[in-house]
Amino acid sequence: MRSLTFVVSKGGVGKSLITANVGAALAHKGKEVVLVEGDPNKPLQKILGVNLSHNLKLDDVIRKDMEIKEALYPTDFGNLLLAPSGVSLQSYFDLDPLKLAHKLEELEADFLFIDVPFPLGKAAFLSLGICEYFIPILTEDEFVLCVESAIDTIRLGKYFLRSVPLGFIMNRIKSPSKFTESFVKDIEGLLEVPCMTKIEEDLRVSKSYGEVGSKKAFLAYNKLKGSKFSKSIDEIATSLLGKMPQPEEKDVEQLLQEITKLSKH
Repeated sequence: MRSLTFVVSKGGVGKSLITANVGAALAHKGKEVVLVEGDPNKPLQKILGVNLSHNLKLDDVIRKDMEIKEALYPTDFGNLLLAPSGVSLQSYFDLDPLKLAHKLEELEADFLFIDVPFPLGKAAFLSLGICEYFIPILTEDEFVLCVESAIDTIRLGKYFLRSVPLGFIMNRIKSPSKFTESFVKDIEGLLEVPCMTKIEEDLRVSKSYGEVGSKKAFLAYNKLKGSKFSKSIDEIATSLLGKMPQPEEKDVEQLLQEITKLSKH
C-alpha cells in the first residue's frame, strides 16, 4: 500500500478537492483507495456524497479497539472508500496516535490518502509521520508564502519524518502566461522536486465544493470529463501508478512517540 498526503501553506488551495479527485481517478483505473477524512468540516464526505449509514468513525475504532473496516464507507466508485476520522487529526495525540498508525497498517488497499485539516499544526506531523510520501500544493495567490512553506515542509517531511516528497502541484493558476516552462523549472530547482501538473483556475471546479442553497458538492473529475482539470488529475494519478522512489526506512512508532512527547511541552 502506498500512503501519501497532500500538504499546503494556507487554506483554500484545493487540498481536499485534489485528494478526492485523485483518489477517484486511481479508483477509476482499478486501484483500491482509502481516503482518511481528517477535516472536521467533512469536505471529502460532501464532495463524494457519502452517507455514514452506521455512523462509526476512526475515533470509535481507536476508543473501542474495533477493526478498521468497520469505519470504511463506500462511494460511487466501488473501490474508493472513505474513512471519516470523527475528530480532527491532531486530537489523536490525546487518544492514541500509535494505535491509529497500527489500524491504518491493517488496511488492504493499493493507496491510502490522509487529508489534513488546515491549519496543519500537529496534524501535519501525524500525517507525514505515518505516510511514506507527500505532495505540496502551491497556488498563484500568495505564491511566495506557498513556496516558503513548501521549502519548510519538504525539510520537515524528508529529513525529520522520513516522508518522501514526490513533487509539487501548481493549482488554481489564474495567469498561465506567468508560469512559463522556464519559471516552473526554477521552482523545481528551488524545491528539488518536479512539478507534477499545472491546474488552471476553473470556476466549475471551485463550485464542486458545493454552495449555499440548493447546489450540492460533486466530484469534478467525474462530472467534468474531458476538461483540463480532469486531464491534470489523470496526470497525477498516472504518476502515482508509475515507478516511485523507494520509501524511507522509518520506525513510525518511535517517530510518533517522539512527536507526542514534543507536543506535550
